[in-house]
Amino acid sequence: MPFTVALVDDDSGFREALQWLLTSSGYDVRSYESLGLFVHGHDPTLVGCSLIDLRLGEDNGIEALKAARMQGHDAPALIISAYGDIPTAVLAVQLGAHGFLEKPTDNDKLLTAVAEACGRHVAIRRTYGMAIDAIRKYQRLTEREADVYWLLVGGAATKEFAARLHISTRTAETHRGRVFEKMEAAGLDDLVLSSFHIKLLFGPSEGVV
Repeated sequence: MPFTVALVDDDSGFREALQWLLTSSGYDVRSYESLGLFVHGHDPTLVGCSLIDLRLGEDNGIEALKAARMQGHDAPALIISAYGDIPTAVLAVQLGAHGFLEKPTDNDKLLTAVAEACGRHVAIRRTYGMAIDAIRKYQRLTEREADVYWLLVGGAATKEFAARLHISTRTAETHRGRVFEKMEAAGLDDLVLSSFHIKLLFGPSEGVV
């Protein structure tokens, strides 16, 4: 099954050119002209990568990246821009962007970057599973359980996070059990692995961890 590349750009000519290049190189290309169409229309379970233009009309690639992550899109994203700057690049990387490509794009560099990003996605899925599953499970947690989750992921023992949260050890054990149940985790390692996908979206409350 070929890797799927989501192409998000409001320039129809540019989209068509890249779609031809990628399709002829064996990729399954899904083309989107707007942020909304990509975020809500692209299947997050597919394996591959996304190419996102930094400037999408009133929206931008950073917003697309944030919105896509919230919808469970865990494919590595390559940001395309003729206006890229260092602060934007740093923010994009913090949000999980795999890298930057400048317009006009060099075909060989683009194909190399896409191949690397798709390979990275295979490794992510093999190790951490799908983000959409981790997000779904995390959103089951109550606010207190979420605090416990982050303390557990951070390595806190039951007595330690009970003291940190000013609750009894027995109550802490109850919360701990619910966190493991709702996250469908067999052990602490499973919790830590799940945090890979959600740490960029749901951070711990102030004062926790």
